[in-house]
Amino acid sequence: MMNTNKENKTIVEKLIVDALVNNDVATVKDLVATSAVTHRAGFASLYQATGDAIPQDGNFMDWMRDGWDVLHAALSDQKVRVVSIVAEDNQVIAHFHYNVLHSGTFTKMPATNKRIEWDEIGIFKFNKDGKIQEMWYMIDELRVAQELGHKLV
Repeated sequence: MMNTNKENKTIVEKLIVDALVNNDVATVKDLVATSAVTHRAGFASLYQATGDAIPQDGNFMDWMRDGWDVLHAALSDQKVRVVSIVAEDNQVIAHFHYNVLHSGTFTKMPATNKRIEWDEIGIFKFNKDGKIQEMWYMIDELRVAQELGHKLV
């Protein structure tokens, strides 16, 4: 059964602000279809520019297995707030603000133990069963690269 727009917004907020932040894989599995596809993972360009091996697109649950633990360890104590969220039909577009602790190596930069911030836009499409089926993430990667200390040419 299709969700209402309000239900879809609540699911996206729960995924981003609660489940992922707290590394709650069980809740992620409740909210996201096992066949869900990430068309563009957050930090895709920064990963590519630095030669990091974390997957940039593909099955979201594979990304959780292969990339999330590394990301979560490097960018810990995550504080995420919803800036804006809209829904129409089976799609949600949300703007989030992140504030995290750079506590481990991330994009080949060793931990600085400083807090870094960025804004992120996520696009989420839901399937007929009311689970997230497709995702796109766009992050202010230039800001993150500068805060991490990457030298840009």
